[in-house]
Amino acid sequence: MSAVYVHNITINSGTDYEQEYSMYEVGGRVVDLTNYTAKAQLRKHRGSGTGVSFTVGFPNRTAGKVQLSIPSWLTSRLKPGRYIYDILFTKPNGTNEIVLEGNVQVRAGISTSCFGGGSTPGSAHRLCIAVIDENAGTQTFSGMYDKWAQFRATYPKRTFYLLQPTGDGFGDLVGSTNYDTLRCPDDFLNKTTVNTSPLI
Repeated sequence: MSAVYVHNITINSGTDYEQEYSMYEVGGRVVDLTNYTAKAQLRKHRGSGTGVSFTVGFPNRTAGKVQLSIPSWLTSRLKPGRYIYDILFTKPNGTNEIVLEGNVQVRAGISTSCFGGGSTPGSAHRLCIAVIDENAGTQTFSGMYDKWAQFRATYPKRTFYLLQPTGDGFGDLVGSTNYDTLRCPDDFLNKTTVNTSPLI
């Protein structure tokens, strides 16, 4: 994926936005996204200090599928106009690559304003922040995997952050060994935002 593809999108304010992409190499071969992580944002312009993050999911990693979404309560806060966005992949070897970018046209809704335009997040889109406050030795990989699978099955669209206290101070980089110590299942790492350094 050496080429950066351009795809312009339209977001209707006050509605749920969702878009799925298929990733291919320049020669047409499907990109296996196993162990890839990604983040995506839209901003008013490249130098803007603030942005809105997409929720990034991987519906089918081996088939090269990646999905962007923004819930209605968040799109309702976007002012109509032109924005830009991109998707940044982090490969298993740690290298970063912009794979997709484009313009975003945000349009004001008419009917959406009749019911508040999703001005507050519902249970399905609520932000979750977990703080680790116990000895990891009391957990098992299978136990943690079961808990994570149950959470993600119940709330597939919730953004999830994992915070871990550290004696090294805020902003300390965390490696994969920390995840092993915390008994975090691979599926958890692949589908949440905890795997973008710095983590804690």
